[in-house]
Amino acid sequence: MDAVIPAVGRGSRLGELTADRPKGLVEVAGRPLLAHVFETAVEAGADELVVIVGYEAGQIIDRFGHAFEGIPITASRFARSPNSHHRA
Repeated sequence: MDAVIPAVGRGSRLGELTADRPKGLVEVAGRPLLAHVFETAVEAGADELVVIVGYEAGQIIDRFGHAFEGIPITASRFARSPNSHHRA
């Protein structure tokens, strides 16, 4: 089972915590927020993690690479259509 995890937001409401990093890399209980999400997805049976990245995507990719505890990670960049009337 694939787990699709959106990680595109800037996290502006988190103020200084996201001044130099995306919200998925903010530390919670000593680990990045995304690590907790990945762990929960794996515990639920995910055998691949598909992460939709946007703001500071490179930091997320650099931090986690292509695997989390042996589970493959695929990063997919979020693209907003110029004609889109919807926002995620």
